Order: sequence, then C-alpha cells, then structure tokens
Amino acid sequence: MAVQKNTYNLLDFGHGKRLEQWGEYMLVRPDPTAAGEPLHPALWSKADAVYEGEKGKGTWRKNTELPEQWMIAVDDLHLRVRLAPYKHTGVFPEQVENWRWARARGSAGKPLTVLNLFAYTGGMTMALAKDGHAVTHVDASKPAIVWAKENAELNQLSPTSVRWIMDDVPTFVAREKKRGKQYDGIILDPPAYGHSPSGKTWRVERDLAPLLEDCIAILSSQPAFLILNGYAQADTPDSFRRLLTGIIKTKNPRQKFDLETKEMNLETEDGRKLSTGIVARVAFR
Repeated sequence: MAVQKNTYNLLDFGHGKRLEQWGEYMLVRPDPTAAGEPLHPALWSKADAVYEGEKGKGTWRKNTELPEQWMIAVDDLHLRVRLAPYKHTGVFPEQVENWRWARARGSAGKPLTVLNLFAYTGGMTMALAKDGHAVTHVDASKPAIVWAKENAELNQLSPTSVRWIMDDVPTFVAREKKRGKQYDGIILDPPAYGHSPSGKTWRVERDLAPLLEDCIAILSSQPAFLILNGYAQADTPDSFRRLLTGIIKTKNPRQKFDLETKEMNLETEDGRKLSTGIVARVAFR
C-alpha cells in the first residue's frame, strides 16, 4: 500500500479494531464499529503500538521504540500526537471534513468570532485561528487545554488569536448568554457522557437540547454556521435534523438556514468506510 508518512491514514479495520498510520508510526486501536474481516492481515504485525483492553481500562503495548510525542500534518496544520489514556492520540481524524467545511464558510469576508465547545486538543481551533478568526476554545480538561496550546505553538498562532477557557461547557455558555456575548459560528463536539473537574456530569440525552437553545441565543445577528457532532447510540441524521430544526425555528423563526445531517466516516485507500458518528452542519443565510 502507498502510504503518506507525514499524515493520518486508515489502513485497515476488522474484528473490532482499526489499523491506522499516524505519521511515521502504525497503531492498532479498538473500535466496536470495525466489523468484518481485515483485508491486509500482513500489515497488522507491523504495528508500532497496540491499545489492549477496554477503553479507559487498557494500556498501550509498544512493539517498537516510540517517542513520547510526534507530529502529523493535516492540510496546512501541524498537530501533536501522543499515546494517551482511553486509547486516544489527541487527534480525531474524522473531524478533518468539519475543519475544511468551517474554513470554507469563514472564507467569505470579515473575520468571524467562533465558539468551539468541548474543544479537546483544538484541531478545529487551529484551523479557524490560522485563517484569522477569533476563536474561544472551551474544554473542562486542563490536560486538553495544555495540549491545545502546544498545538497553537506548533502552528505559530498569535497568543491573542485564541481565548482559552477551562470550564464546564453549559455553565460557560449560560454565562455568555447572560453577558450578552455573541458569536458568528459555534462548534459542539460533546461526548455521550462526561464530567467536569468540579464534579458536574454531562449526559447528552439530558443536557444537549438546553445547551443548543442557549447556543442559538448567543448567535450574532448575521451568523455563519453551527456544527454539532454526536456519538451516542441513539443519534441519527434524522434525530439531529429534528432537534436542530425545532430549536432554531422556535428560538429564531426568521433565521434562514441550510441543514446537512450525515454519518461521519473514515475511508480506507480501497474505499471501505468506517462509521465514526453523526454530524449536523448548519449554514445560516
């Protein structure tokens, strides 16, 4: 297989696992959606590291000498990769399509003010800040914020181009609403379940709709976009369409918009697709 060694590639999947190229290194990670038989069994033995065990309870088994961290390139972005707990690497490659879509929406004119919620290590933040947009990056995890700041340095972003906020997302958005703060674009990448350092829990089935209502309330008078990702088993393109259409039409009935909902996928070189979640993208007009 012809593989670019400086970026991400999904090489193969099957038997509940993915084989992925992360820059110079190949990793194996569990994935319950990776059904079927792998097509390139000989490649799997060449993996540099394998995550073994259940998510959150497993460990990385290294087969070669791996650095503590390394870098991959995605478009014009540089992102730091590490073997992190919970099988993560610091980058969600299925989000690249969203980064490109948001950048295209933001290329029409003046710089935008953008709110990136559950922003993790900041791939979307890097993409938009690199284009000159003012990004507020919100995550409840201090390690994630530190990692995102390292990515900002890698991409030579101005220290003032990103506003870093470590806070519980619904609490922060409610505070921004009370302050009368407005944003031209909002991205939400919530987990199905989570908790903040302060002990507050997040349950998507309970907390997403009220959060979206507050997000619509803090959109500017001429908003550009809203992106919502979903990973819960109950999430479908139709459920996201109903949810967003109902909230937008109720909260701002005069606002015109185009709404796209679809499955997120990663694709191998031979064209097989691995489902990674649901996305809804709202283009306001």
